[in-house]
Amino acid sequence: MKIIFTVFLFFVFTSIAFPQRTFKYNASITGQASSKQNLPFWATANKFGIIPDSRGGIMQAGVFSDFNTQKTIQFSYGVSGAGYLTQNHKNILIDELYFNTRWKKIQLNLGMVHPEVEYNGVSSTNGNIVFSNNTRTLPGYNLKTDYIKVPFTGNVLSFKFNLADYRMIDKRYVDNVQLHNKSFFINIKPWYKIDIIVGVEHWAQWAGTSPIYGKQPSSFHDYLRVFCAREGGAGSTWSDSVNVLGNHLGREHLRINYHTEKFTLSFYHDIPFDDRSGIDFDNAPDGVYALYYGAKNKKQWVSDFIYEFFYTKDQSGPLHDRPATPEEKAQQDPSVWHYGRVILGGNDQYFNNGEYQSGWTYYGKTIGTPFITPKEENQDGITLGVYNNRILAHHIGVKGYIANKIPYKMMLSYTLNYGTYGASLPHTPHQFSFGLEAGVLQKEKSPFHIDLGLYGDFGKLLKNNVGISVKISRNGIIR
Repeated sequence: MKIIFTVFLFFVFTSIAFPQRTFKYNASITGQASSKQNLPFWATANKFGIIPDSRGGIMQAGVFSDFNTQKTIQFSYGVSGAGYLTQNHKNILIDELYFNTRWKKIQLNLGMVHPEVEYNGVSSTNGNIVFSNNTRTLPGYNLKTDYIKVPFTGNVLSFKFNLADYRMIDKRYVDNVQLHNKSFFINIKPWYKIDIIVGVEHWAQWAGTSPIYGKQPSSFHDYLRVFCAREGGAGSTWSDSVNVLGNHLGREHLRINYHTEKFTLSFYHDIPFDDRSGIDFDNAPDGVYALYYGAKNKKQWVSDFIYEFFYTKDQSGPLHDRPATPEEKAQQDPSVWHYGRVILGGNDQYFNNGEYQSGWTYYGKTIGTPFITPKEENQDGITLGVYNNRILAHHIGVKGYIANKIPYKMMLSYTLNYGTYGASLPHTPHQFSFGLEAGVLQKEKSPFHIDLGLYGDFGKLLKNNVGISVKISRNGIIR
């Protein structure tokens, strides 16, 4: 009832405040079947957490209004939802509910909104190893900029940044967790055809109520500690008081683009970090290494192609610390918290955390790359982190049009899965998964779209499984 009332107020407000807007709408019905009770990997991965992992049907609908580019201060807003009834799940949920405003190169997003799609949807991580499009939207705000030119650099240097805060509203080990995010990127343009982009992105889970430690620090002063990645103060756990307040992680990013009139070539490298050792590159060679080709003509046979190589086995080594030798202990200060231990900085445990035991998951899915595998929900419906974060993976994504008529998208992935340093997976299970989606009926011939999907899993990590989907959709404009 609260959700329905919120949506009602949203449309009343937008209708009164912004009359005579043009709205886009979309609606769809999808049926899915598979040889097992669950669906194959690429039938659910990177679909904004909307597709339940079970055979059945799902309905989706949304209404959106784009920015009005004729105005100095621009607005956009939208709402979308889904309802599904499957063999194991039934639910009605809000997918997006947002109000955005933009002035020149500054934009403020309020509500729940999808991340922008990178690499035309063929990347397995949406170009971001720690924050992909694999999970449902988070409510909050995001203040961000487009690239702003640095004066007196001859258009060679520009920068962009964002500052965001969200609330994690799923059922978690620590309830009512706050989520802080910020990033800073520099674009170096030595030649008009080349962009070199470097940057860093920081995320932190904090506050909330722990079933063991009780209510966690949540004052504005604590927020400043989280913002600056400082140790916790009064009321924080022992670990947070000697390290940093909350669960911090992020990525360091490098991207090189080469532009021509007909296509763009890109290389990107994402390096995850979970503590200081990762920030200092002690976890090398961990990360994603990718090559991308994107044609300007999206109607050709291959308009987009990406190859991504994943490696997350190092994690700064297998040990975070070890006992000090007598000689090392004699050199230590007895008052320091790690007296008698030598800190090595390893066992980074990507997407896991000791206090925030649901880790880097949201509604049962990993927030970052879907190749890092979450644990199954426990009897209370809570996901307690991930069980497989040491992986080696190859991914190929392809998109285009067959004979200039039939759009298709193909996702192919192969992974070797090592578990975690604390709990290795026996026999290093391999896994091959594929997804092939094609639009067999387009709107030019009918008021509806019909899209077919074929998916499969073959290997030792997931059950061998084959699935299909049929999606009937319609979209248009309301004036």
